[in-house]
Amino acid sequence: MSAADAQTLARGLNDAAVAAGQSLVSDAELWSLLGSNAQEVLRALCAAGAAPAVSAGSSEPAASTRPRTARGLARFPEDVLGAIIAFVDLPMRFTWVAACSTLRDACTRQSPRLEHSMLARRFPLLTTFSNIGTAPSALFRTFKEFEGETGVSRRPESSIALDAYHLSLVITAREIEPTSLYHGGWDLTGTQEAICVGTGELQSEAAPRVVYKFTIPDAAYERAERFEDDDEAHWLFFATVVASRRDTSGRLQFAKLVHEHCRRDESNQFEFDISEMPIPAGNQALNFYKYKADNVDMYTDPQLKLSDELDMTTRRRWIRATFRWQLGPTPIEEDFMTEQEARACLEHYAAWSD
Repeated sequence: MSAADAQTLARGLNDAAVAAGQSLVSDAELWSLLGSNAQEVLRALCAAGAAPAVSAGSSEPAASTRPRTARGLARFPEDVLGAIIAFVDLPMRFTWVAACSTLRDACTRQSPRLEHSMLARRFPLLTTFSNIGTAPSALFRTFKEFEGETGVSRRPESSIALDAYHLSLVITAREIEPTSLYHGGWDLTGTQEAICVGTGELQSEAAPRVVYKFTIPDAAYERAERFEDDDEAHWLFFATVVASRRDTSGRLQFAKLVHEHCRRDESNQFEFDISEMPIPAGNQALNFYKYKADNVDMYTDPQLKLSDELDMTTRRRWIRATFRWQLGPTPIEEDFMTEQEARACLEHYAAWSD
């Protein structure tokens, strides 16, 4: 067999393996995936009767015919068989195994020496290691991935639509008391009362931004004013937003998106502090990133920004919650998330309960 014939056969086997998607197929089905040139070369190697019977005018294999052991290939010396096998890369090795028993036996006798030599030719870095103790197939997958791009992150795909999430808001009043006479600080006591609780409505007219609207009744502002006028206790206001979703088993999961201090301004509207979205405590990669990002001048944090707004037509108040990126050291610099980014943020970044 010439080198050109071997290369033709190798390319045909490679194409068949790719077409088969590395899935398990029968010998006859695998044979039908080979190109006509590769079939011709393999028939010549395997001698008469070694390949599945396939009609000349059709690529469909005979249903009851299976390839028999190649008598012709069995006469080839070991080094020739090794040279033939070496034309095929490791991911396509299973194609040779399915082709005939002689090639399967040759692969078995020469493994793992042959496979490691093929790996070393494909990935020269492996020559710097000894006694790796890892299966050749696993090594191939690992070092093949190393050849991809590095340092470039991609937004993860999202499989959950925004309407599958439920956002809830609560504004609470927490009683505080002085920590000491000399330090002038404050401690939270265990006393707290809810000023209002609401459900967010996704605003379609806000596209391409992702905005949720929480309607706030007038009674909530009246309750907040009573807490501020309390002569017997001191109170602070806090806003908390929790997202919920159902997992594949139908169980509810929860994730805190916002927990921040808020106050009322001269117009009796709530002003909200800027807070970062909590991340999963067990994700050490995110913790490593944020540890560094929190100590430099420039960073990018995903946030759900809250703002108190007044509808001038209806005179009704509502809390606007907008998904955005906070850029740099000041909250003035911002970039609004797209729907795809908000979905990815909710699905992959938020710290969901078990």
